[in-house]
Amino acid sequence: MRKEIHKVLEMLSPDFDWEKHWEKDDAESIEDAFRRCVKVVTPPEEGNYQDCGSYKAEDTPKGLYRLFYLLEPEAVDFSSMYRDDLFAFASIDDRFLVKVSLFEYELGLYFLAPEETIDKSEAACVPSAWPGADNRIRLTDPLGIDFFEMIKKIVEHEYEVYPVGEFKV
Repeated sequence: MRKEIHKVLEMLSPDFDWEKHWEKDDAESIEDAFRRCVKVVTPPEEGNYQDCGSYKAEDTPKGLYRLFYLLEPEAVDFSSMYRDDLFAFASIDDRFLVKVSLFEYELGLYFLAPEETIDKSEAACVPSAWPGADNRIRLTDPLGIDFFEMIKKIVEHEYEVYPVGEFKV
């Protein structure tokens, strides 16, 4: 999984050489590379995971569309759009969880991980109710840090959804 996450992070870099990438026989899109790192899940019991950070998307409509496009969740509950979880996805090994939520109608991503991977030191930030208010990811696991960094970048990345009509989101 580490290799796949680092590949996606590399592809999300503004310096990534897409022309050289597409010359390879085994070249894959960023969408396919990302999909190999995650899976949509039913959120498990809260006891299995602990909060370890969050992120507020810069543009709620685009961020939601991007996540729907990339993850294709089967069911999304919009019954409470003020403060509610829409769906969740996890790393392919189920170690790291992301809750896709609306907080006061804005897209927020809440990051969860196993308790043993969370930094509980005095210097660690205190989790907060609104997404992005916590100042950093509180993890000791470097793979988890990279996973959540990938998620933050993937939701802000522009995708060419329909190349024929030049529809980008």
